[in-house]
Amino acid sequence: MSDYARLKIDSDITEGSFVRGLVGSTGTGFAENTHVHKDWWAKTESYDTVMEKTQTAIDNREDVMVKAGEIVCDSEGDKFRFTLADGRSYVPTDHCLEQFSIKAKVPSASVLRELRKLNGYDEGDCSTMIKIGNNALRRIDPDKVFRLRTYTDGTARAFVTDKYAPIDNRWYLETLREFLPEGRFSHWRGDEDTIYGNILLPDSIMDYGQDDDTDYGGMVSVGNCEIGKRRITQTPSLFRAICMNGCIWGQTKGKDISKVHRGKIDLDSLKVKIAENIEYQLSILPDGIRKFLDTRTQSLNDANVKGVIAAVATDYKLTKRQATESLEQYLAHETHEQNMFGVINAITRAGQVFDNESWVRLDEVGGMLMDTSASRWTNILARAKTYTDKDFEKVYALTA
Repeated sequence: MSDYARLKIDSDITEGSFVRGLVGSTGTGFAENTHVHKDWWAKTESYDTVMEKTQTAIDNREDVMVKAGEIVCDSEGDKFRFTLADGRSYVPTDHCLEQFSIKAKVPSASVLRELRKLNGYDEGDCSTMIKIGNNALRRIDPDKVFRLRTYTDGTARAFVTDKYAPIDNRWYLETLREFLPEGRFSHWRGDEDTIYGNILLPDSIMDYGQDDDTDYGGMVSVGNCEIGKRRITQTPSLFRAICMNGCIWGQTKGKDISKVHRGKIDLDSLKVKIAENIEYQLSILPDGIRKFLDTRTQSLNDANVKGVIAAVATDYKLTKRQATESLEQYLAHETHEQNMFGVINAITRAGQVFDNESWVRLDEVGGMLMDTSASRWTNILARAKTYTDKDFEKVYALTA
């Protein structure tokens, strides 16, 4: 196995030692009134806990509305910063620096960020950043207003125009709690400005239509960011309790929620759309679970799994690290599943190792594979058999 940082999974949640229990049991097995193993349930978070984190962040930040003519790029030592006309200064995060570069039309939007990341970065590099930043600012209408999201730690997390309209995370959490009151946050990857994770759905919310000893259930994958990293989104997701991995199933046509943070937002209308979206997703999740389980019929036949995952990685443009991790997860946990089901689980297991964007991407790839036609799966298997060591070198970061 590689030495990539891995999400720690307790030994009692592995395939070999997973203990089934009756729904409603408070001993071994599932948490009470859920299809979620109690040890996974213990790792989830309540709305109150997430709301408390959100409120703490709010108490330590301020959105500053400032004209371009009142902003100067300068430094303290080798720390590049924005200093306002009233004397306040803020060190931009990489995300904020990227937004500034785009809004100020710096010729290369990543140049400031990359200069700061140089090996041996020093005050000379910082001086170059200052010149580039101030040159860009002088070309902007000095009366143009920007919104800076600032924190008491002296950082600026966002640089957007006054037209940007953040959807308050507190409002979104309260809306989710209203429609999914018994839900629990899992795979939480949020921070001070971002909601990012899945809401597990206990049986009091939906009837899975399965036996009490099932290892599968439904989630809603949710996201919102107040600083422009992502739109507000909701997507149906499936979970496999035995290994704590999920699979985002993109069947949301006609009911998708993807709201841009711009202009005046009608929260009442958005709330209705969120409710309709959740209602629709709950109705399709049982079919999604059955579809997921049906992927066991799509056998690998005589194709080598290394070639199959390479073919999938090529089709969905996975990075070398993502492809390598997926193969390693299969070899470590899924070799008993010689089928598409095992490949999907390997890919979604790999997602737990990476950061937010890769995690969601790999969960989405797992969901897209669920909808793979028999003919396309046959094509994947055929291509898998043609892969050579030279082909593998293009796909994988490590030789497996």
